[in-house]
Amino acid sequence: MTVFGKSLFATVLESLDLQVEEDEEDTASSSVVRGFNGGYVGGGFGARADAGSDPSLLFDGYPPDPVQAVPVIPNWLGRLSETEIAEDLALQNCRSENDLRERRRLFAFENHPDRFSVEYRDQATRRMMVANQFLDAALVKFR
Repeated sequence: MTVFGKSLFATVLESLDLQVEEDEEDTASSSVVRGFNGGYVGGGFGARADAGSDPSLLFDGYPPDPVQAVPVIPNWLGRLSETEIAEDLALQNCRSENDLRERRRLFAFENHPDRFSVEYRDQATRRMMVANQFLDAALVKFR
């Protein structure tokens, strides 16, 4: 098949050669730097091309880092005794094994140590351990 007196393959090769020449011209005039594995690293959003040797100038156009969140103080911080944890679990309202399993999921969602900052993890771990003991004992009754 011929297009304008040339084969389709020759036409495609010609257009690719033109694109390569245009890319080389653009590369010479821009701040694009050849990176690892043949990739290109360019200026990014709002980055300045005149950063020179100071890479921190490349980040001038970016928004500042978000402020670190203040650690959440759990509302149960003072409720660490077994009786208080049993009250929070409210196992007397559970009528089936599925109710107990759902109660465990909800309690873990609200009290799991991974949800809190480091200073509250010991208390959260204690609450989860005691709650799991109560829930395991209650599940035995349904088996």
